[in-house]
Amino acid sequence: MVVSVAGSTVLFVFLAAQNVARSIYDEKRSGRFRRLLAAPLRKPELLVGKLLPNLLLTLLQVVVIFLVGMLAFSLLGWGRLTLGSSPLAWAAVSLAVALCSTSLGIFLASLAKTEAQVGGYSTVALWISGMVGGAFIPTFLMPSFVQAIARFVPHYWASQAYYDVLVRGEGLAEVAPNLIALLAFTLIFFLIGLWRFEYD
Repeated sequence: MVVSVAGSTVLFVFLAAQNVARSIYDEKRSGRFRRLLAAPLRKPELLVGKLLPNLLLTLLQVVVIFLVGMLAFSLLGWGRLTLGSSPLAWAAVSLAVALCSTSLGIFLASLAKTEAQVGGYSTVALWISGMVGGAFIPTFLMPSFVQAIARFVPHYWASQAYYDVLVRGEGLAEVAPNLIALLAFTLIFFLIGLWRFEYD
């Protein structure tokens, strides 16, 4: 059951990328981004400013999912859900996943030209990545060719990091490779989003 909490967290946190993309699209459509360009801010700073509140909301979502999981475990008699042996590792993983999700939202917003495209791109990218990346079932139960593909989606690294912390009780040093992979995805999504983003 701990695995299901980890998978659900990864799935729902990355689904938040669609909300980020939609809110950015709505601001572009309303002309607010164009007006913000008159401020003494560089374009990357505008996107970072958009990323931060969404990052905080995503982190809050992670906390709520785990609190509900802890309560459900207790009420249903499934034992006790903890944050593993290293709450610091759990916090670092949660921050890295939230950063990756919000950057993915900026990337999706940079690709979409219409509101329908925001929904379409997000649905395809996030659900397929969730299935391939192990948010529904652990990747070790999947065929070997799917396991190889899974390494190319951030959901895989997020799921593995949570499994390492929650199931295997590993600490910050052990999950460092997963964190590095998630931060690399974050940087790639943000830089491509910044490059392709149209502010008007």
